[in-house]
Amino acid sequence: MSTSESTRLQVVFDDLQSTIADLIIKHGVTEQEFQRAIAWALELAEAGEIPMTIYQFFMHPVLEANPGAAYANPEKDGASPWIGRGPAYVPGAPVLERPYALPMRPDEPGEALFVSGQVRSTSGEPIAGAELDIWMTNAKGDYSNLTAEMIRPLVIDLDESLPPFNLRGKLLTDDEGRFEYRTVMPGIEVMGIAEDGPLGRLIKKLDRVDTRPLHIHAIVTAAGFHTLTTQSHFQGDPRVGNTLEPRTTPESSVHATQLHDDPADFKARGLDAPYHTVTHDYVLRPVTPAV
Repeated sequence: MSTSESTRLQVVFDDLQSTIADLIIKHGVTEQEFQRAIAWALELAEAGEIPMTIYQFFMHPVLEANPGAAYANPEKDGASPWIGRGPAYVPGAPVLERPYALPMRPDEPGEALFVSGQVRSTSGEPIAGAELDIWMTNAKGDYSNLTAEMIRPLVIDLDESLPPFNLRGKLLTDDEGRFEYRTVMPGIEVMGIAEDGPLGRLIKKLDRVDTRPLHIHAIVTAAGFHTLTTQSHFQGDPRVGNTLEPRTTPESSVHATQLHDDPADFKARGLDAPYHTVTHDYVLRPVTPAV
């Protein structure tokens, strides 16, 4: 280990040790409670759930720490919140052509969803030609292109029958920074945690769930602006703010959907069943702040 690595280890470990000590003192943790925590940690090890526990509770801030720094404190200028891309991102999604529709099977299950909005700067100017790299689960909560090795330590049942890049694609904004694409309502993403294991019991005691809120991922890039990685969520979803991640879902990433069930309406869209729409914008920060 180099001197610089050793120094960094010492600094980080000192902070960790003092933080835990402050927490114990702040909450008056008793020796009995501390021993119960040790017993639970040993049970975690025996169940093989330590990697899963560390990932679920502590990986989120690690993913945000460096790449998300450019979008810290979004409330100061209205920038979109940074939300880490997670392990399901796969590079190389196809570039789509208008009218945009994410690649899907001819008989793709789920309710049709049209997503529209605008990409603009924090000063309010539309950004033409911005690229949106979109990926999401299907109606059953499955991602395409994934293998068990890619998502470790998560243990999720994967549907290997999905075609490559199903519900993954790239699209560009028009001259007014606007976009619209067709997809389906996403499904519930389950983390695969055993309910009767030590981690599952802890989740229950914390009154949290091992599923993620319904969401659509996006990486938005444009010349002269910091690249934004974020997610869109759905108003009324009971999972919003109740997951294992240490922060609540940003309010500005939660959007209302509208159901269109008039036969004349959905037939005009070329559909034979009702569909949903949702509108949301992406707000990017310039690399060089405006003077």
